[in-house]
Amino acid sequence: MSSRKKVPPVIPVIGGGAAGGDASREDELREWEQNQRRLREQQAAAAQPAVAPAVAPAQPSAPPAAEPAVRPVEPARADAPTAKTVKAAAGYLPMPEFTEPDSSDPGERLEFYSRGILAVQYAARANHERAEQQKLIGLGLRLRAMKEEELHKVAGFDTFGELTDARFGIKKHQANNILRVMPVAQALEDITTQELKERPLRVLVPILETHGPQAVRETWLEAARHGSVIDKTLVQAANFLGYAPPKELPAVTEKKERGKPAGSSASESLKAVERIRALAETDLVRARREAEQLESAVRELLEELAGNLDR
Repeated sequence: MSSRKKVPPVIPVIGGGAAGGDASREDELREWEQNQRRLREQQAAAAQPAVAPAVAPAQPSAPPAAEPAVRPVEPARADAPTAKTVKAAAGYLPMPEFTEPDSSDPGERLEFYSRGILAVQYAARANHERAEQQKLIGLGLRLRAMKEEELHKVAGFDTFGELTDARFGIKKHQANNILRVMPVAQALEDITTQELKERPLRVLVPILETHGPQAVRETWLEAARHGSVIDKTLVQAANFLGYAPPKELPAVTEKKERGKPAGSSASESLKAVERIRALAETDLVRARREAEQLESAVRELLEELAGNLDR
């Protein structure tokens, strides 16, 4: 801080006295400005933060030569709030800048740097989640436009799925899943910066179609009150708020298998689910892999049964 001591009163530039001393005062002022400029250059070479001198000539008659040396710092700070506002509006966190602690105690310095590392990790994780969320929306908007305009024909492809697979490595079912949940992600981007994965958002698709975006947001916030937002908690929140569609009970049939009580006959698909659930008790990794394979196969089957995804 000694380099920023106030200038000695030998440079009385404010409210000058007799006119006869103007020339000497101008010489002293130029010399003082040169010293300040050299000091700032030394500070910049030492990688110290650029800070304007504590005392600078305040009179309008000061030569403009000193202005450029100080002013470059101020416009950057003046622009910073605008840049931060844009980032805040988009939901991104500015990465914490590196600073050194004031304390010389090793323990306190370690604690200071440790908090900085945690802050950097938090910002990086939050920004990654927000980027993945915006990626889902950005892809969905463009895929929807390409599909609605049937641009796959211009590229020489028979179907929209062939175009996305060949050009972008996005399988047909993946593209259609993105299109299905993208409006839900748009409804949620103003209330959360969390990464919006396709599977949990499926729960909210019928809610959006039946009750609108506000119902989607209310369901998400209700699920978030209880911790992790997953498909299960979203279903529970939708039921609590009355947005979930009523469950259709299976029709009662008079024909029952002999020797078995009513309802004991399980379909092959349910048997597969129960088999994977039993496998998870002994081999969780293998069970998860088989469940993902089953999920992918069922999804593709549903799309084939729908019959109109590429129309």
